[in-house]
Amino acid sequence: MRDNAIVQFGPQYHVGIPQVDQEHQQLFAIVARIQQALEQDGDTAQNEARRAVAELLEYTRTHFASEEALMEAAAYPALPAHRELHRELLLQVGEMELRVEVGEPSASLDLSRFLAKWLINHIQVADQRFGAFVAERS
Repeated sequence: MRDNAIVQFGPQYHVGIPQVDQEHQQLFAIVARIQQALEQDGDTAQNEARRAVAELLEYTRTHFASEEALMEAAAYPALPAHRELHRELLLQVGEMELRVEVGEPSASLDLSRFLAKWLINHIQVADQRFGAFVAERS
């Protein structure tokens, strides 16, 4: 992913579990909104970026809880390791969120780039393993 590319959800990010795919699509949409707001100048754009960052963090927490509940229901053996990946991300994001809240100029951009890269990697590796596990058991 180029640093200035607007992230977009595509078929390469499908894991084959409709609820998870829909939630991932929503995460991509919020990250794209942050990126688009940051391409604009002015306080209105910065305020929109901050609002979208807050929405992204809230939705990420909701998504992780939802995904982990599905994994638990499926008796997914890698759930503890997957849960730890989620926990580590939330710790990292918490630190970056503070930078956004105090208005550090590059914080929203840094956070959106970090989350876009993390989201892509996490979906293509860890979440697709879960999708394959569910597909094998169906």
